[in-house]
Amino acid sequence: MPLIDRRTLLACGLGAGWLVTPRAHARMATRLGADALRAAALQDPLEIGDARPMLSWQVIGPPGAFQAAYRIRVASDPAMLAAGKADLWDSGRVEGGVATGVPYAGQALVSRQRCHWQVKLWSLGGESGWSAPAVWEMGLLQPADWAGEWLAVESAAERDDRLAEPRWIEAQTPDERQPGRFRLSFRSRAGEGRLTIHTASRLLRLALDGQPIEVPSWHPDAYGGPPAASFPLALTAGEHVLTAEVAARREGGKALAALAAQIRVPQADGSVRRLVDGWQVAGPDGSWPPAPMREEQGHFPWPPTPARLLRRAFRLDAAPRTARLYVAALGGYRIWINGRRVGDDELQCEPAEYRQHIPYRTYDVAPLLRAGDNVVGVLAGDGFYASYQAPDGRWAYGPAPRRLRLMIEAQAVDGAVERIATDSEWRHRQSPITLSEIYAGEDHDRRDWPQGWSAPGFDDGGWERAWSAPAPAAQLVPPLAQPIRATRIVPPLAIRRIGPRTHLIDFGQNFAGRVRLTVAGERGSLVTVRHAEILTADGMLDRRNLRVARAEDRYVLAGEARETLEPILTFQGFRYAQVDGLAELRPDMVEGVVLSSDLPEIGTFTIAEPMIQKLWLNTLWSQRSNFRGNPTDCPQRDERLGWTGDAQVFWDTAAFNMDVGGFTRSFTRMLRADQASNGAYPMWSPSPKGLGWGSSTPTPGWADAGVMLPYVSFLHNGDAAVVDDNWAAMTAYLEGILAANPDGLWKEGRGADLGDWLALDAKWPGDETTPKPLIATAMLTRSLDQMAQMAAWTGREDAPLWRRRAEATRAAFARAFVAADGIVGNGSHTGYVLALRLDLVPKELRAAAGAKLAADIRRRGTLLSTGFLGTPLALDALVDTGETALAYDLLLRTDYPSWGYMVRRGATTTWERWNSDVGDVSMNSFNHYAFGAVCSFLYRRVGGIEPVEPGFRRFRVAPAFDPRIGSAGVSLRSASGPIRLDWVRERSRVVVRLDVPANTTAELMLPGLRRTYGPGRHELTSRA
Repeated sequence: MPLIDRRTLLACGLGAGWLVTPRAHARMATRLGADALRAAALQDPLEIGDARPMLSWQVIGPPGAFQAAYRIRVASDPAMLAAGKADLWDSGRVEGGVATGVPYAGQALVSRQRCHWQVKLWSLGGESGWSAPAVWEMGLLQPADWAGEWLAVESAAERDDRLAEPRWIEAQTPDERQPGRFRLSFRSRAGEGRLTIHTASRLLRLALDGQPIEVPSWHPDAYGGPPAASFPLALTAGEHVLTAEVAARREGGKALAALAAQIRVPQADGSVRRLVDGWQVAGPDGSWPPAPMREEQGHFPWPPTPARLLRRAFRLDAAPRTARLYVAALGGYRIWINGRRVGDDELQCEPAEYRQHIPYRTYDVAPLLRAGDNVVGVLAGDGFYASYQAPDGRWAYGPAPRRLRLMIEAQAVDGAVERIATDSEWRHRQSPITLSEIYAGEDHDRRDWPQGWSAPGFDDGGWERAWSAPAPAAQLVPPLAQPIRATRIVPPLAIRRIGPRTHLIDFGQNFAGRVRLTVAGERGSLVTVRHAEILTADGMLDRRNLRVARAEDRYVLAGEARETLEPILTFQGFRYAQVDGLAELRPDMVEGVVLSSDLPEIGTFTIAEPMIQKLWLNTLWSQRSNFRGNPTDCPQRDERLGWTGDAQVFWDTAAFNMDVGGFTRSFTRMLRADQASNGAYPMWSPSPKGLGWGSSTPTPGWADAGVMLPYVSFLHNGDAAVVDDNWAAMTAYLEGILAANPDGLWKEGRGADLGDWLALDAKWPGDETTPKPLIATAMLTRSLDQMAQMAAWTGREDAPLWRRRAEATRAAFARAFVAADGIVGNGSHTGYVLALRLDLVPKELRAAAGAKLAADIRRRGTLLSTGFLGTPLALDALVDTGETALAYDLLLRTDYPSWGYMVRRGATTTWERWNSDVGDVSMNSFNHYAFGAVCSFLYRRVGGIEPVEPGFRRFRVAPAFDPRIGSAGVSLRSASGPIRLDWVRERSRVVVRLDVPANTTAELMLPGLRRTYGPGRHELTSRA
């Protein structure tokens, strides 16, 4: 079977003609103009929160066209703009070639303001006409712009539980091996009670009146402790004793066991009493004194409850001229108006640091509204806010309940505005989705859908009236990036029957999303979909690496002639799915739905070596699978966290593959919200309970994402908003490190200090195979370099200060870690790679250090021993020191450990480990983009395109040739326009074809050839 085939390419979205120049590159424009207008890095956005949005465009024109000046005009009405009246802003003619990140400088903008704008350009050869108009709309800028209450998304029983919140009690034990013992005596009427209990560690035993109650098991490799559990209690009338044993753990030098619990007790009048107090703890002398209360109580992390349906009927005198729906949620939602779905986004509300900010979304709903009766309906469930998030559990960001705030503003032709907002007129009931957790999946009883519930004419008299919930303290903010959407469909590659009513689906591609089934079945029958990345040796699902993620969807059929089964509020990561409950499963009944943030895919890398081509494609799929509101490490197991170390090593690759401008601003907003008072960034974000792993200082290589991501985004996109957003935070981060390490060597305050995570020689993932102070100081120097460069690019006065700091740290590194003979640190590959690639070796010792690195790679059998931090820079370090052939040896290698090994073993995404197919099962993710960071090298050094100035205003063309590679190329829709480079080997020479977009300059660096090219199409030859 070929390593890359037509089906794989179609799934990628490239198709049969993917090696042909894309349409965007087909010809240069014959006239000067501005195209692809963007505001805040987005096309025609509806909800801008920036007071001065950054405006960008691409210059098009004939060969040699450079922008010499521009003029922007912005009007509040399209007719006014067409008439040339710019009532909001007319920049006048502004000299210069900047076309990315021009700040709006007109009248102060207000909430809901629609801004229509266009651009005119001048070049040395003349001037353009006005561009086609674009538009942006301001969001709700002030809290007072919102109408309506926060509605509680809970049942009356859940509300009453919440208002009688359990209290944390504790018991001290001699050591962690001995559990704490608790008991509660209470009196009850006969009937069913319910115990809800949570512990700070693990619940070991539970008994009612001496009769054991089965306690759920918990996977030993779970990333985090067990969630709260709920148990039905069959109570007789009379006295009862509930006992619990809880594992102790070390806290503040003591062994402590802690629990919080609530018991619903039936009463004679049919009501329920909720008990949270009265617990006793076993003393060492056999006594049972009252259990002491914990000083810090915190909120109780309630177990999952069903999603809910909410609806509101209203009337409009006339169909509106314009209408917007604004919605914010603490939980997940989907919305309908008059029976039609609002928008096409998924998994809203997207991940955020909900303690600090809650993103809202804006929808144009005018086409859905009509004169007369209207209805808005909402399905609301756990979403990212209430679901279990490892390692912090459920409700990690704040207390119950799930909440919803929604407002429709419908403007009539005469300008009158009708507002429909969340209030007590809304009604609600339990939804058919009884479980909606991210890791777990969905349980869905399709028999329970009320027919027509989201359309006019439905009788909701039996539904409860909604009630308000406490307003969260966090600020409502507009989103900064594209929403999550279903971005493509993956058809099944094969379906295999493995039982009378059981089928195994192979989609042929690992991805993140959902299984969509179209079925017909008997009413009340159960259909279950279970997910996995891999199969066992006997061809069955292998789910061991999921740990405690249930990753399962369950449907009870309604018995309709045709039913579509697909989760709404959750997703999974998988290649394989097992479907139970259907006697027949044909390919036309199955689709894989890919879910990711809908970022434009702008880069394509091509090469005449199938293995490397597949490596690039696998990495692109890993990015698609993990860029979903925030950049996660993996989409499948009980983790799915925004690990900062993974992000910072991968961001350059990410920015070549996709337009990550708004996505970077969104994720760095989370980073800033999680930033500690000493400037430290977290190990993952959002991180609601500190920096991660109990650390209080920054972790080298992980926390550096706070600087790396803005730097890479600005370099690729040319929009300085990401720098401005983060400047104060980046400054606090670096000054915090320097204050603790005034000599420039990062020895103090290194957080969890993971080192070169997953290095080949490591006995455990964070083993010190390379001196950790060396790694930390290298990371610090790079961040200081990037600060100096960003300061210079954006005209900040402190650029010289950051340059001095970087040089001082660079000198300290050389003194501490570079020996007189060129040995770096302990001689590890990562030590050499970081020192060489980050220019930390004195010039006179670079050749010696490079030779030692190359010699040791060859001594080991041409393999790398690097981990997360060394691997992304390794091939660059070799090419920089003249070892291009060795870099290609490593790139082409297919034995373990290598990128090619993953491909040879059938990978369709990038693995977390070099040996994920045989390593520690609990740490085996088969969809993890970090090692795919090598694709930045493919774009820059194999394809040969690298940005030099922000937005690709100036870029380098310097492919590194190897006789084993016959051709390669890069197609890139850069911020400044389409770039195309193809090179083909023809015997002893290489033919290079290059498209340089208008307003940019290419610095060509080939063997024996140094030249600068302006806009146009160029063909040249070079010796190989």
